[in-house]
Amino acid sequence: MSTPTTAAGHPAPRADCLAGSDGGITFDVSGPADLGTVLVLKRRGGKGPADELRLPLTRPGGGAAPRAVLPATTELAEGRWDACTETGEAVQPGIRDLRVLVDRAPGSGPVAVRVPYPTADGRLAVRCWRRAPHAEAGELAFAPEQGAMTVTGLLYGAELGEGPVALARQRSGERVHEVPVTGEGREFGLTLPYGPLVEHPEGAEDAGAGKERLWELWLRPAAGAAPVRISRLLDDVWDKKSIFVYPKQHVAGHTVAPCYTGDNDLCVRVTPEG
Repeated sequence: MSTPTTAAGHPAPRADCLAGSDGGITFDVSGPADLGTVLVLKRRGGKGPADELRLPLTRPGGGAAPRAVLPATTELAEGRWDACTETGEAVQPGIRDLRVLVDRAPGSGPVAVRVPYPTADGRLAVRCWRRAPHAEAGELAFAPEQGAMTVTGLLYGAELGEGPVALARQRSGERVHEVPVTGEGREFGLTLPYGPLVEHPEGAEDAGAGKERLWELWLRPAAGAAPVRISRLLDDVWDKKSIFVYPKQHVAGHTVAPCYTGDNDLCVRVTPEG
């Protein structure tokens, strides 16, 4: 395989990434002799000043590669941040050491997750989340004989109060289905029957009738509290959509299975059979 080059024929810049236990990231950048003075992160689709971050490149002694550090204390909006040089050259992904991200326990304050990853066209980007509060999905279990799934997890930045419920919200449409939540403190559990998700109430306006439907899962920690999206963010997998695959169940002429979106939010997909 040939080494990627820039338009000027130089070796393309490349960054090795080391994730820190505090949520920071260190970038060791190699490539052309003149990489400029900063490593630039640009939020995809963003157009404001807050959508570009310029990280100073330092030159450690002993021939080490120029280094940029994304501190854990730097706030980044949710989204995908592309890495480039000061002159706009795309940076290639090198070695990514993300071991500390697996089962990381966030501290106090908003849950901030940053995962360096290779894009589909071979560039380096950082996927960022920032949630306050956050409901982290843990194990999923299944009861085929009941046509249901069970989710357990942990809350960050909130605790269960009186009357907690889980909400399944149909993404295209107005329908919402509620189920009770069990647990105490930060720990939560819920069992979601699939039957109500495949029904089409008589007279209900539902543009998705007869088509695939996606139900988003939310947790309301207490009566009157704002719902919190149930997601799985605390690991090193930046896009779980095609990696976390769960068993399908057949319910009333539909195939039903949980899934994660490209943003790692938990959903249930309902697909008519036949």
